[in-house]
Amino acid sequence: MRRKRSDELPRYVSDHESASFQWPRRSRLFAALGVLILLYLFVLRPSGPRDDDPNILRINWSNYAYSLYATDSATLCHAVLVFDALARYGSRADRVLFYPDYWDTRIRDSKDRDSQLLVMARDKYNVKLQPGKLLSVEGRAGEERSYTGTWDKSVTKFMAFSLAYYDRVIALDSDITLLQSLDELFLLPPTPIAMPRAYWYDTRPWPLTSLLMVIKPSLEEFDNFKKMLVGGASDELVRANVYDMELVNERFADSAMVLPHRPYSLLSGEFRRHNHSAYLGSSSETWDANKVYKEAKLVHFSDWPLPKPWIMWPQEGLAEIQPDCEGSKEGGCREREIWKGLYSDFRQRRKDVCRYLSVPAPEWWRIKGDGGKTAASMNETQGTHHEAPHAEVEPAQGDQTVVHET
Repeated sequence: MRRKRSDELPRYVSDHESASFQWPRRSRLFAALGVLILLYLFVLRPSGPRDDDPNILRINWSNYAYSLYATDSATLCHAVLVFDALARYGSRADRVLFYPDYWDTRIRDSKDRDSQLLVMARDKYNVKLQPGKLLSVEGRAGEERSYTGTWDKSVTKFMAFSLAYYDRVIALDSDITLLQSLDELFLLPPTPIAMPRAYWYDTRPWPLTSLLMVIKPSLEEFDNFKKMLVGGASDELVRANVYDMELVNERFADSAMVLPHRPYSLLSGEFRRHNHSAYLGSSSETWDANKVYKEAKLVHFSDWPLPKPWIMWPQEGLAEIQPDCEGSKEGGCREREIWKGLYSDFRQRRKDVCRYLSVPAPEWWRIKGDGGKTAASMNETQGTHHEAPHAEVEPAQGDQTVVHET
């Protein structure tokens, strides 16, 4: 009988071998790709909304701008310091600077700081320069309306209303320290103007303060303000640099959106007070200097009759005006540390960015003698016309040594 060949014999395999199945190579590739797609769709895909989601608010930051103005060398420097802060905080809105049309950006020599700062604002901080004739108001005395010749150029801030190609503009004073970005104010509900109240006033209701204005630009409003400036203002208002507040309150007192002064309008002098209920908005809340400082977005320097931060302190005045730490003459307190730190920071940035030293301190007896009430004593502390010596710092490579034509 013929013996069967080996390939004709029955095969005995284990259960494991009989259950195995080998996929073709192409099928294995497709399976792997399918697993990766499922992994992306259900695990790795970003959970955020799609670009075409109609619920997403898309912001064109070129529709918004910060507006500052310069009337002399000091206010130009201080405006640049604000632009520097906006850049450090990552603000995405445009930046506009109004200044006298007789200035230019041609740097003639190393001492031509005005032109240097204009070029810095334009080239380093992307500021849109707006030269022009500044707004001003002349003082008048008594019922005879005779003009005194005292001019107040702080009303130049109203030129922000002329920026009608923007949807919204934030106009700022420059005697401030900006502690945080203010970009969120561009997204307020529609309103002609939004301002904080001057919480430091004794009279109620507190007036609106024009140190921070969030406006809807309007050429009509701009023309109205110019017409009001023609008649001048009382000599007292002009000397005190508060006529701009008078104008905005006359126009918007009953229609403005009120911004909370906490955190949008903190006075440096708040750290010298004993009663903080006006700022806190409550007589029951406990004052915490660290908390207030950390939440504040803007600090306005106001410790009159002590000079503004670009003027050095008379030592007698410092000892008398600085936070008294609840009457303690020894040691210190957090209020005093913050207060002194705000001034030191401003002076250091003024030196580093503008290369200006502080103006020498005035004589304290001249300021304090009449409580700072006369024009002479007020000019010692409030003005910006004081000449500051330049810091002895070599110009950076490619900075002041370059001549730029307009």
